[in-house]
Amino acid sequence: MSQHSRKRLTSGKKAILGVSALAASGLAVGLLVTPSAVAEGTGAAEALKRSEAAAADARAAKAAAPKSLAARSAGSTVLSGVTVNGGNSAAVGTKNTQTITVKWKLSGGSTLYGSHASLWRGTDIAGGPEQFITSEQFNAGTEPCVPSGDATFDCTATYKIDPRIDLSNEDAGAWKISLWAVTDATTGVDTDNARTWYLQRWSRLSNNAGYTQQIVHLQERSLTGSYATTSSHRTGTGSQAGVEKKTRTATTDRCYRYAFEGTSTTPPVNGTGDCVDVR
Repeated sequence: MSQHSRKRLTSGKKAILGVSALAASGLAVGLLVTPSAVAEGTGAAEALKRSEAAAADARAAKAAAPKSLAARSAGSTVLSGVTVNGGNSAAVGTKNTQTITVKWKLSGGSTLYGSHASLWRGTDIAGGPEQFITSEQFNAGTEPCVPSGDATFDCTATYKIDPRIDLSNEDAGAWKISLWAVTDATTGVDTDNARTWYLQRWSRLSNNAGYTQQIVHLQERSLTGSYATTSSHRTGTGSQAGVEKKTRTATTDRCYRYAFEGTSTTPPVNGTGDCVDVR
């Protein structure tokens, strides 16, 4: 019960379930660039060029390798298991630096000459991405992949984003992963969309005006049971921006809360419950 507020009411009285407002925290205004690009005064286009140059260096290293090492595998390099933070989304607020982790697997080649993944946003990477961020491993010149078996590699790359410097509200939404890999297999990996993922703004259910015209679910449970949705409602606009308010007749001990399922730009969240103790 420590996570709920508790009200004592006489049976038959109306329980006001709170004026819960759904709010999506905004991202700080700024330009998203890589840490190294900040120091050099360059942006997304330059970060993309550096990634492409590194891929070209890896292909050159393969071409220069002894014949006994180069192209020992006649097949293709296979990319699999691409995830962002263990799924396909990452949420950021307005203050704390967020670490995003991307994992992927490679197979089909015994020797790895290089592989890196970058995060980008835009419609056409060839025409210039709106945002492009390389990993901490890439910026440090280290390899993100380690052997995990016969002709297989497990790869992990991390990206630190400071929303106070790096992001603006328009950055919430769909992003893609640009990923390349060069092995001794005949064909490597070079894709602009190894996975689509979503950068989301933290959300909260509070008593302040917030996210308008969004569906929230009113959920109920007994004092010891599990929550279940009993009705769905749309949050208000204007002076009632993000507000949703309901009343229920107090006849038995019950707990209530609002739940929001989330959108492509805002993750799901459950409100703090109100428990009614009927006397």
